[in-house]
Amino acid sequence: MGLAITGVPLGQQRETGALPASTAQSASEKAGQSVTIKVQAASVVVDVIVTDKKGRHVGGLAASDFAVFDNGVPQKIVTFVPPSGAVLHPPLAAAAGPGGANQPAEAPAPKPQRQAIDLSSVRFITLVLDLGGLQAGSIGKAREAAVQYLQKTVAKEDFVAVYSVDSSLHLDAPFTQDKQRAVEAIRRAGHRASSGPMSANARIETEQEIRDLESQAYGFGTQAGPGAGHESSLGDHGEAQFADQELASLRAYLWTQSIFQARTICMVLRAIAQAYRDLPGRKNVVVFSEGFIHSPEARTEMAAVIDMANRANVAFYIVEAGGLTAGFEAASSTPDDPAGTRHVYDASQQGAGFWYGFSQFDRLRRVGGPDMLHDDLGQVAQATGGLYIKNQNDLLHGLELADSDLREFYTLVYQPSDTRYDGSFHKIKVDVLTSGYSVRYRRGYWAIPPGQELMMTPAAAQLLGALESGSLRSAFSPDLNAALLLAADGKLSVPVQVLLPGKSVKFERDGRTSRAGVTLLLVARDADGHPVAVHQRFLTLRLDDQQQREFEKKNLEIDARLAVPRFEPLEVQAIVQLPDGTVAIGDRKLGIAAPRPLVPGVTSVLLSNSIEPAKGAADPSDPLRGENFQLLLSPPRFSPSDKLTAYFGILLDSAVPETSVPHLRLAYSIESSARAAKVFPVEDLAVSASQRSIRVLKQFELTDLPAGHYTFQVSVKDLVHGGATSQRSDFDVR
Repeated sequence: MGLAITGVPLGQQRETGALPASTAQSASEKAGQSVTIKVQAASVVVDVIVTDKKGRHVGGLAASDFAVFDNGVPQKIVTFVPPSGAVLHPPLAAAAGPGGANQPAEAPAPKPQRQAIDLSSVRFITLVLDLGGLQAGSIGKAREAAVQYLQKTVAKEDFVAVYSVDSSLHLDAPFTQDKQRAVEAIRRAGHRASSGPMSANARIETEQEIRDLESQAYGFGTQAGPGAGHESSLGDHGEAQFADQELASLRAYLWTQSIFQARTICMVLRAIAQAYRDLPGRKNVVVFSEGFIHSPEARTEMAAVIDMANRANVAFYIVEAGGLTAGFEAASSTPDDPAGTRHVYDASQQGAGFWYGFSQFDRLRRVGGPDMLHDDLGQVAQATGGLYIKNQNDLLHGLELADSDLREFYTLVYQPSDTRYDGSFHKIKVDVLTSGYSVRYRRGYWAIPPGQELMMTPAAAQLLGALESGSLRSAFSPDLNAALLLAADGKLSVPVQVLLPGKSVKFERDGRTSRAGVTLLLVARDADGHPVAVHQRFLTLRLDDQQQREFEKKNLEIDARLAVPRFEPLEVQAIVQLPDGTVAIGDRKLGIAAPRPLVPGVTSVLLSNSIEPAKGAADPSDPLRGENFQLLLSPPRFSPSDKLTAYFGILLDSAVPETSVPHLRLAYSIESSARAAKVFPVEDLAVSASQRSIRVLKQFELTDLPAGHYTFQVSVKDLVHGGATSQRSDFDVR
């Protein structure tokens, strides 16, 4: 890709489905049967673990021993596969629907008998070391437990992959049946230092600093145990009066970093589950972690992990590598708190309501503790049919339970009576009619339309579903600016800017500051109204009183970006959900001049008065970034003294042979009421033989233009082949 930059130097610019992908066919293949199935309706596949009172797996059950409910409605089991692999009831017509195919279609021809049996015998096990969520001592325990598991329990025919996570995801060993290779990968990863957005060691240090400052300021958290009744140990030189602010800064830091840590591990787990969608059967992913502080702000990402895992038939097993939880301090003389957390004890001494401007609930939620640390990951394990293994020094025993699950499960398939794709959550309930047994299974699915489950989270699907059903309506329209452009890597991207009044954001009091959460959902739709790209972003605003007053006088500016797959006209919709539930929706149509035989194509023309010299490393996926400049999205409003920066991309007909090199002529004009207000000299652009796209940046003087509404137009003509096209963009001069 080339870049043409013309005009004044930059230095002179002014700063301004919902369901698992598995189907009844895969269940039949797992059983070694050759079955032809017509895909006609929605199917839900549920793997069920049945254990007795001693935790042993139970075999020998039939389909008639199970009852399945979808949102409380009884469902008919159409396919049943027991752990033995023998199908007791032949599968009926099954299907696609939420999480399946868009249109009825004939299933692929059955595979040979031997291949089906081989496929059904494959077991996939993934081991993940969360280096950011493990203390240094726990990493060694996790490493040795994983090595013993590989050497003593994992069968030779099983495939094992090893990942580690710090601030990013590392594949230490791809799927292999070479157990020694996996062992070596575990040992290498286990010797890395714990790191991440916030490592467990850093979290513990910050928590200890909070406890120490609380002890000094309020005298209840000393080495003698919480609530010991000591007076403040801060001196008489003004230290005590700032303790609240200092505690607030530490808590805010801990809280913010915990959100980053939670989102990192959620992103990792979702990526692993997504990658396993096409692998057959049930996949076990064992995560060694000590968790992170409970983060409500990450609940949407958590739901996305569960949704993707259920679609991919992935079960997460969370292994707390810290072993048995001791009291809150080794030096404490206070007996262990039954909840195992000093923070719970402290909060329980305060009673209900607020304490020093910090509520009991917020104290637990923000400062955290051993029980709170695993709340989120424990939910992931439960919701995906796995296990949360904690308070065990014998980690191998927990891993053996996970391994047994991989080999001793029943597969039930049913066709839900409700097949609406409204993004809602469908709760699954499975009962064993024989008393005395316990069951584990994935807890439900989100009804996301087929083909859209990879581009949007369940929260996004629910929001879109509510808007389409009319249960949510737009209260006002935010300002929306967007353009379909080419990035330096040659891919198409839509940068978007959303502006809404700061006073429209309602804050809630949180101690000495105010807090608000804002959700942005961007949707790009094609000419038929089908979503082609979705982006979701969450903002947490925390302001003091002065900052909030200033914020309410200005606009909240949210910048985001959509990656789109094709060069086509689009409609971009921005949906902003405010803390009080208010929804604001803005729309913008993005027209393009599509390339035709021997005719160049032209992207949107972005008009901006905000351009800066580039700083830092270039991001080739950023369409607003060049080698020596950085454009900023801004409303297309200018003063006569501004310089108008026009930025666009040209796509050449890929069918033109390289021996016939185009020669482009560009003409620019500014029109007002269909009359030319300014016409600029044409310029010629030479194109290399292999070049198929080019980005153009040019600046124009607006001197002598009176206030009013104008249209900027660029015309592109191929002088060699004769094809010509044009593109327009509106702006105002004030």
